[in-house]
Amino acid sequence: MFLTAVLLAAPGFTAAQTATPPTPVTTLTTVSDDPIYLAYPGDKYTVAFDHVLLEGSVKPGATFSINGTSIDVGGDGLFIEWVPLQPGENTIVLSTTLNGQTSTRELKITSNPARDITGAAQIVAASVVPAVDRIAYLQPANLETRGVPVSFTGTVGGKATFKVGDLGPFPMAEVKPGQYAGTFMLPAQLATAPVTFTLTAADGTTATAESKGKLSVTNSGPRVAEVTATIPGRGIAQGTFVWRNGAGRNYVVYPRPGAQTVIVGEEGTTYTVQASSTLTLNAPKSTLTLKPEGTPLPRAIFTTINVKRGPDYSAVQLLLPAKVPFTVEQQVGDQTSSLDLRLFHTIADVDYIVSDAPDGTVRDVRWWQDADGVARVRVDLKGQPWGYDATYDDRNVLTLRVKDAPKLDQRQPLQGRTIIIDPGHGGEENGGAGPLRSPERIIDLDVGLRVAALLREKGANVILTRETDTTTPIYNRPLLAEEKNAELLVSIHANALPDGVDPKTRRGAGVYYYAPQARALADAVQASFLKTMPDIGNDGIHYQNLALTRPTTQLSILIEMAFLTDKDNLRAMMSATGRERFAQAIALGIEKFYRDAAVNQK
Repeated sequence: MFLTAVLLAAPGFTAAQTATPPTPVTTLTTVSDDPIYLAYPGDKYTVAFDHVLLEGSVKPGATFSINGTSIDVGGDGLFIEWVPLQPGENTIVLSTTLNGQTSTRELKITSNPARDITGAAQIVAASVVPAVDRIAYLQPANLETRGVPVSFTGTVGGKATFKVGDLGPFPMAEVKPGQYAGTFMLPAQLATAPVTFTLTAADGTTATAESKGKLSVTNSGPRVAEVTATIPGRGIAQGTFVWRNGAGRNYVVYPRPGAQTVIVGEEGTTYTVQASSTLTLNAPKSTLTLKPEGTPLPRAIFTTINVKRGPDYSAVQLLLPAKVPFTVEQQVGDQTSSLDLRLFHTIADVDYIVSDAPDGTVRDVRWWQDADGVARVRVDLKGQPWGYDATYDDRNVLTLRVKDAPKLDQRQPLQGRTIIIDPGHGGEENGGAGPLRSPERIIDLDVGLRVAALLREKGANVILTRETDTTTPIYNRPLLAEEKNAELLVSIHANALPDGVDPKTRRGAGVYYYAPQARALADAVQASFLKTMPDIGNDGIHYQNLALTRPTTQLSILIEMAFLTDKDNLRAMMSATGRERFAQAIALGIEKFYRDAAVNQK
């Protein structure tokens, strides 16, 4: 955990955060006075679709046209248009006239949608996998590590094979039109070799390609590595440090400094971690330092589990002889809630569990040993936790802290509550484009200031991650929540659609959460939007792994008030009356969450 002094000195944090904030502005500052303001996209832009979304505005009262076609921009000059494109480069001419003065702007947009390759055999060089070198330190025992995926994109309907050095050819399957995939099983020894692909098209023509990444197996055997990265916070789970099981966003392990593990290979900028006999992980090399050859493989045998009481939490302590990687997974049933610890390279031999916290959040602690070198500890809870995190101390004690539910007054449920309000983006981070010349960061700040004021009126202790248009690094926001021992982290944003989506297809307020403990808070805020602002639309509740929903030390949610890419949504966020309504809806939802929690305590 960072020291308080470090947190207070972090960019975007000032001593003024606990003081009364400035009065929210009612007129948003603008970023341009041009006759035609194009918020998105920029000139010489390429899209992988047959349409492009144009967002911007002209001066109030002006007329506007795109390629000679008149566009209704209303009294504020707003345009959000879904413009069709021809394949290749398109020239789009924007024109506006006000008081007899005409201004034009020319935009070059290239449409390059993905399309099937037909005819003669072709292999797209940029699609070939492996793209980086992959080295195995030994012949792994399990198929998950031995099987190396190889693939490419090419002509539809062909027959494909691959070779690795002199081995092969091996067949590949066309898993989707034009996408070919196979698996190479690593042998006991393999000199460094590229993968060579051959594709034969239906017309009999052939194409070959060689992978940029090479494969090899060494005889050096497994290595031990130690986590040496400086990893901030207790429950932030920063994405840049995660050890993943496979590709995509499947987060598995958030390492802790000093933990040791087994390395059985490397691939580009990642090491292959053998976490157990059945689980391998891809770990960023930046998190680990290899220990000298001959360092014994890690194995921790522990015999003691204690449960202690803190001022507002219960602490489950595992007394380990060494730091090992672990995971914490929250399990939720109809009448139950638990936190499951998995400790890798570990053997549990616990005779009994000592507890001096019979009145705390923890109901029961159980353990068992998996056959693959993983010790399991299940912590059954009395209801949903209000936050949890797990860290080591200097004595190799792994402590799982589980926050108690606060004592709440039904009449004044916000009295004394510590809440972090996080206006999204800020300073050099615009967030979404603002077609009416005010980017998302300014809208977020204005609403966030007002939400803080409303909650303070009801007795809450509200701390803002920023009070002015300054840049606040994203992980400093949950760090502040941890340092202030906040109960909630509420991040406020405005949504926008990506390329390739018609702006008429989505609108409305939405709330994002990741930890199950935060679901009730997300439900309460979304219900408040639906009750007080039904005209905005309903984008629903979203379970999503985001930097500001992932932190577990408190209840963490991210609010997308409405869509910048919907004209009515944007106009609501740009008006002082609309922003007041958004702030009221958020504050009422938070109050409703606390009131319901107070009722459930009885």
